[in-house]
Amino acid sequence: MYCPECKCEFAGWTGMCPDCKTPLIEGHPDDFDQAVRPISYEDLVALVEENNGQLMVELMITAIEKERKWTFPYFGFGYAWAKRMEGGSGDLRVQLTTVEVGRSKSRKFPYLGYGFAWEKRMLGEVGGNELTLHAAKVSREKKWRFPYLGYGRAWAEEMEGECGSRLKARLTTTEVGKNGEWRFPYRGYGYAWVKKAVLTLSLKG
Repeated sequence: MYCPECKCEFAGWTGMCPDCKTPLIEGHPDDFDQAVRPISYEDLVALVEENNGQLMVELMITAIEKERKWTFPYFGFGYAWAKRMEGGSGDLRVQLTTVEVGRSKSRKFPYLGYGFAWEKRMLGEVGGNELTLHAAKVSREKKWRFPYLGYGRAWAEEMEGECGSRLKARLTTTEVGKNGEWRFPYRGYGYAWVKKAVLTLSLKG
């Protein structure tokens, strides 16, 4: 399913887009600007050097995934995360995919269940050059609604990694998407995901 307004794929969702409330439709959005345009690693390093040793690229979500779990009798746990992010700066294109998701859950008397999921590890390409990122700072929140609906949400606030032997990378979240739903009788499901972020490439010291 995907949203024709947001141009984003929503794996595991049905009905309305959790962001703009547009009805989701079958299929997939168009590929981001066709494909990653490759540049050599030496040219990428030179591009960072030309930008005073720091190159920043804005990224947007293009695919979100969610899961729902429950345990007896009334505990609901919702999980969501950014499945894919894409962006660009000039002719440089960036694509990131979450390959490992962090999960945890907690319970609170009497029937409040909280599920948390976050982007733990992402792999991708910067102009065709491999990039690896790991969660460095994770944020989470708990909300509840009368009488027994608990909503847990978590997301990667910062991720760190490297691109080749000469560049380090940091992904900083700038906007978080959030959604909640419930199922009879008392199961609340909360979701959060990285919606927008800035990828910063800098020279290793």
